[in-house]
Amino acid sequence: MKENGRVVDIKGATAVVELGKKPGGCGSCCICRKNAGGKLFLEAENGEGIEIGDSVTVEIDDTAVLKGVLFIYMAPLAGFILGIAASSFIKNIPLKITVFLTVLGLFWYYGLKKGNEEGKKNRARITSKKTS
Repeated sequence: MKENGRVVDIKGATAVVELGKKPGGCGSCCICRKNAGGKLFLEAENGEGIEIGDSVTVEIDDTAVLKGVLFIYMAPLAGFILGIAASSFIKNIPLKITVFLTVLGLFWYYGLKKGNEEGKKNRARITSKKTS
C-alpha cells in the first residue's frame, strides 16, 4: 500500500510523515498515529536526501500488516481454545484455572512478541521524494 505525505520530523534514521487525508477515510490498519487534530502520522525509514517539509511517497508492506495482526489476535485465541481444552481434563478447580491462565498467558505473550517482531522487521519506508 502506498501513501503520500509530507515529512514533519526526522529522528535519526526515521522520518515522521504526515499523511494526506483520503476521501474514503482511513483503512484503520493501526499503523498510523492520530493526533488531537485528527491528522495521521506515520514513522517510516528515512531515505537519503529527505528533509523536513519534503513531499514523499511511503510504502507499507500489506503482508507484514496481516502477519502482525494474525500473530497479535490469533495466538491468544488459540491459547484460549487450547487452555479450555487442556483444563477440561482436570478436576481440581484451582489447578484448572491455573492451567487455563498459564496456557492463555503464554500464547498471548508469544503473539505479542512475534507480532511486534514482524512490525519492526517490515516497517514503512519512504520510496520516493516528489519534486515541487
